[in-house]
Amino acid sequence: MSEEFDHRRRGSRYRARRRAVSLLFEAELRDADVVELAEERRRMGESSQEFHDVAPFTMEIVAGVAERLDRLDSMIAEHLREWTLERLPAVDRAVLRAGAWELLFGTQETDSAIVIDQSVLLVADLSAEKSIPYVNAVLDRVAGLADHIRAAEQAVSVLDPASGVGAPAESDQSTSSSPDTGTDAPVVETTEDSARVDSDVSQTTSSEQSSGSAD
Repeated sequence: MSEEFDHRRRGSRYRARRRAVSLLFEAELRDADVVELAEERRRMGESSQEFHDVAPFTMEIVAGVAERLDRLDSMIAEHLREWTLERLPAVDRAVLRAGAWELLFGTQETDSAIVIDQSVLLVADLSAEKSIPYVNAVLDRVAGLADHIRAAEQAVSVLDPASGVGAPAESDQSTSSSPDTGTDAPVVETTEDSARVDSDVSQTTSSEQSSGSAD
């Protein structure tokens, strides 16, 4: 591992994104409400030093994904090539949902290239190497639509203030410069591969609860 990659993994924003992905993964695995799960972990972190608190940015991602899950899944599925969202490893779905939400609806003014870069690092940490190309490619395509979708959201909020859709923060966000490798479809995983991937992330989640290593 290069020093540059290790440095990028140590930032508080990366840790918050990683915790959000872990919570999204665990909630899907347990068929639980991810917002309630995150709130439970936040309360545990406040009341006991054995559990690390859930960062505000983690809560923002989790709540945002939960609120717009159907739209995010539709957007991701539309940009997958020769693959379906349901057949992806659960951790890859969690990374894509968190990354797509931040690109399209996040309130933080973060350049799209940074969001994609951090999402690729998450996949490298939590999933399989063969997942990296298509996660990068899908989020790169989603980023290309971000300005249009943010403008549409803002127009809706102006025309219909009672709709409850808040106007997103203005951003000079540009389309990611991450190259499209052309390898959009992942190699078909065996059942053993998928079980290993999901088991690794489940262990990561359990480790975070017991050791307070995340965030």
